[in-house]
Amino acid sequence: MTILLIVLVIVIGLAIWLALSDQVIARLAERKASEYLEAPLGVPARVRLNGTPFLTQALRGRYTEIEVTSHGLQLGDIAGASLSANLFNSYLPLRDLLGGRARELPCERVVGHVVLPYSELARVAKVPGLSLTFEEGQLIAAASLPVPGISQLARVSGRAELTVTGGSGVWLRVRGIAVAGISLPGIVVNQLLPALNVPIPLPPLPYGLALDSLQPRADGILASGSARAVVFRRLPVPGR
Repeated sequence: MTILLIVLVIVIGLAIWLALSDQVIARLAERKASEYLEAPLGVPARVRLNGTPFLTQALRGRYTEIEVTSHGLQLGDIAGASLSANLFNSYLPLRDLLGGRARELPCERVVGHVVLPYSELARVAKVPGLSLTFEEGQLIAAASLPVPGISQLARVSGRAELTVTGGSGVWLRVRGIAVAGISLPGIVVNQLLPALNVPIPLPPLPYGLALDSLQPRADGILASGSARAVVFRRLPVPGR
């Protein structure tokens, strides 16, 4: 009976030790990964390791999935962007993790989503008085333009579409153009279209993501992209 009790205590102690070690390794790996994943963003990020057990992943030096979220990004001329990304099969050997010798974090594949504020997109589009709003499931564009037959600027609006062209270019196109809710004659619409159908310059997405699609949401345009064989490196520490 005494031997059985001793064995039981050892088994329970071992289970507790493994659980604690698993969590310690996970937190250590998350802190180390954040050193690489925050560098391209320029702002703090929340880094979480998914998949269990973490200890097994650490021993292999390969992490199945790392989740990154960050807010307040400055992407070129666009401020206030947010990022949600998933990194698959990232490599960080345990000896480098524990010894602090790791210099890079290779990753087989990255899938990411970036939310771009409508106010920033409207600003960089260079269309006079342009505003973009999400109303009842549709993206609406409005701008102050001279309308033929009207002696002053008028507020022109219509259904907006943002489309990806050439893999990275983005075009704004407006349909159903109206003034104060009143549809305009086709000949007038044709004269207004060149001022409303314009390219919008987007900066490169973080983590080398290639732009795949755009989807309007209440909080902004959701730009989705992916990348393969990405290597993250830490920023050099001054004096080293």
